[in-house]
Amino acid sequence: MATAYYFIPMGLNARVESAYQEAVASVPGATALINVSISEDWSWWFVGTSRCTKISGDAIKEAT
Repeated sequence: MATAYYFIPMGLNARVESAYQEAVASVPGATALINVSISEDWSWWFVGTSRCTKISGDAIKEAT
């Protein structure tokens, strides 16, 4: 039986923040992203769901 958990993006902020940090860290010297796009894929499993949040964008180094 489906519950609101499957239709309401619970925990989305934490997944987006984690994906953003990983994207920035994957480019040496980058401090931020611009032109950002976000996608989320999820799959049903026998015992629940799995969700994958992907962020892509242009890495930049902010001037200090």
